[in-house]
Order: sequence, then C-alpha cells, then structure tokens
Amino acid sequence: TEVEAKQLLAKAGLRIPQEQLAATAQEAVGFAASLDSAVALKIASPDIPHKTEIGGVLLNVISGDDVYRGFETLIDRAASAHPGARIEGVTVSEMVPAGVETVIGIANDPAFGPVVMFGLGGIFVEALNDVSFRLAPIGKAEARRMIDEIRGRVVLDGVRGQGPVDIDLLADALSRLSAFGVRNADVIESVDINPLILTADAAYAVDGLIVPRPSEAT
Repeated sequence: TEVEAKQLLAKAGLRIPQEQLAATAQEAVGFAASLDSAVALKIASPDIPHKTEIGGVLLNVISGDDVYRGFETLIDRAASAHPGARIEGVTVSEMVPAGVETVIGIANDPAFGPVVMFGLGGIFVEALNDVSFRLAPIGKAEARRMIDEIRGRVVLDGVRGQGPVDIDLLADALSRLSAFGVRNADVIESVDINPLILTADAAYAVDGLIVPRPSEAT
C-alpha cells in the first residue's frame, strides 16, 4: 500500500508528510485535529494503486465534519469503482507547502538492472515526456547532471512568481532512491514517487508506489 511504501522510503532517507492510516471516520477526525492544519485524505487499498483515477483523493480538507464526510465519501467511491478491492481505510496526511511537482522513480531493466528516472511531475511527465535516466546507483554530483538534462530545468529556478527550489535536496533524494533500488533489486520491480514536491527548503515524497517483483507478490 501507499502507507507501507512511504514507510520504506522514509527509512531510505526520503522525507514524507506526517500521516496516519485511519480505519474509521472517527480516527480520521482525531488525527486531523492533532495536525491543526488542512489535511489530505486518500483511500488506502493494495488493490487501488492509482487513487486519483477513481476520485480517491481529497485535498485541503479543514473541518472535522468535512474530514468525517470525506472519509465516508472515499470509502463509498472505492467500493463502487472496485467492488472486490481490499479497503484498509483512509490515509490522513498533512498538506505540504506549495512547490514544484516532480517525479522520481526506479525501474528494474532486464538488461541493465535498476535505472533511476527524474522529470517534472503533474501533467508534464506524460504530456512532455521530459525525463532523464541513469543506471543506479548514482551520487549527488551525477544526480545534478541528470537534473540539468531535462528541457524544463528552468522551472526549478523559479518562474511566474514561484521561488527556486533546493536542487541539493532533489539531488540527495535521487541519490538515496537509487541506492534503495540497488539494495532491493531482487524484490522490487519499480518505485514511483509522484509527486515529489520541491520547495526552497524541503523535498516531500507526497505519494509513493512500490511494485514488488512478480515472484514476491501475494
């Protein structure tokens, strides 16, 4: 699940938002209240890897009543879209600051082994196919060269009032993910972090998907 994936990524040194899996609407309300800020609600199911496609994500939820209703809405949507899916509950996450959305990932190539990928996130990764690749593992210096290769590199320096992001933190995240991919190449098929939100002083792995190798799947 996303929760399990992000726990593994956190152990690898990537920064994830504060979050908790809520099995009931009451649990969701309680954790949201402890954050004292707007939250994101996301359906938690090992059988629904792409949550946005079923409306399984709600952002900037503020009041306790809205959290309660949001929990029930997501459970209903998941049950309707995937009647046989295992539903573990709803993940309640802090809303991270606005920033530049990027995507980083690992794929196990049959010939070359783990390959790390970087590109701009959101609509850009699919619409523009503006990505760069390296054989893993890589250090921060090579990660910086990888970052500089994309056509949309200028976005990271700040455009339309958006300030520049911390390139060093991005390079560190790429390096750490590449090492994670190499260490787990025998059991992991791919890793997708989309988005990795970059700000002037942070890099948040907001959503993470880890696909095990077929022999490891249950």
